[in-house]
Amino acid sequence: MTRPAAPAPAAARTTDAAKDAARASRDEILQAAAELFMAFGYAATSIDAVAERLGATKGRIYHHYRSKSDLYFDVQVAAMNRVTEAIEPIARRQMGAAERLAAMALRHAQILLTELPMQKVAVQGLERQLLGDAQGNSPASKRLRAVVKLRDDYEHLFAEVIADGIREGVFVDLPPRLATKPFFGVLNWATVWYSPRRLQSAEAIDEIAQVLAAYAMRGILKPPSDDALPSSGDPAPAPEPGPAKLRLRS
Repeated sequence: MTRPAAPAPAAARTTDAAKDAARASRDEILQAAAELFMAFGYAATSIDAVAERLGATKGRIYHHYRSKSDLYFDVQVAAMNRVTEAIEPIARRQMGAAERLAAMALRHAQILLTELPMQKVAVQGLERQLLGDAQGNSPASKRLRAVVKLRDDYEHLFAEVIADGIREGVFVDLPPRLATKPFFGVLNWATVWYSPRRLQSAEAIDEIAQVLAAYAMRGILKPPSDDALPSSGDPAPAPEPGPAKLRLRS
């Protein structure tokens, strides 16, 4: 009879609890900072404002971040990690490319709309930063390149599925990396125009995500060929289930 595993030493349990508390504290700081960056922009947001929003002292912020720019970049990193962790398992599913891409687009849109402050800072903040210097050797340039790498790796998940769909003959024949640009343009533009309403239901938000994902898919699905269209006077064939009739699912 095997003996039960010995309980973890008290010191180890204390260390784990401390790590969990530090992670929770950092997450609260990131969320508060994202809300302020979204509302007021980078220049008008200060460490003082983040601390005030949390009802905390500046010391709590500086315990985790040396500067506002460190905090700003970490918001972008957290947002990119969030979508990557949610989307990568969908991209690896054993199903057709059209079904995978539709599910990826829907999940991306859902996260964008329900976690708007973090995602808006990631989408719009990164684009603004890219207008600056990403090639230098300053700490800010190095952090920017790290965020760009996360963004590129995330887009590559979509490009791989698009490439699969082109080989399957269900997507328009474009270079996959190029095809991701208008595809993300449809989805990410929501960070510009979308503003959640008070008391807006989860169902209403999900419906918007469904519309966005379906619209993005229509732009990449290959249209029926002329040969497949019925000639005049011929009865139209019964519709077959295919990518154009996908039920979007996360």
